[in-house]
Amino acid sequence: MRLLYILFDRPIFKRETPVDDARDVIRWWEDRRLFFNFVVGCAGILTCILVIVCAFVSEPIVGEAIGLPDGPLLGVFGIFFYAIFANLFYTFGWICELQMRKMTTAEKSAVLGVKSFRAGVTFSILLTLSPVVVCWLAFALAVLHGQTHGPAPE
Repeated sequence: MRLLYILFDRPIFKRETPVDDARDVIRWWEDRRLFFNFVVGCAGILTCILVIVCAFVSEPIVGEAIGLPDGPLLGVFGIFFYAIFANLFYTFGWICELQMRKMTTAEKSAVLGVKSFRAGVTFSILLTLSPVVVCWLAFALAVLHGQTHGPAPE
């Protein structure tokens, strides 16, 4: 948790200047999109590496490459669509802030915007890293239960 407080103290997670209109809200969010994509992309690269390591470690032990899709293109398509949806949901951040701005004051919507950005970045990182936990947990459970897959012994 302390790491989050240190991270959220950075200028990119703050709104130093007040926003006057919808353009300023959109500009604030869009100025941070590259940062969002970079952070989520780094988490994605780490996820890919750790899932591939899990697959290479698990295949000789349990007879199955846990975490690798059946067909490499399926994984590439998954990554591509994940990136599109991550950016689509990112866009909902400033859309929600603009809707909140219509219902309450600009100050309250600005607070919501900053909190939404922080929560969105945190959630996106955790969601991007979640396949690592699932794959390694599946591998650990397979080993603990003595499960093996593959050709039957002769």
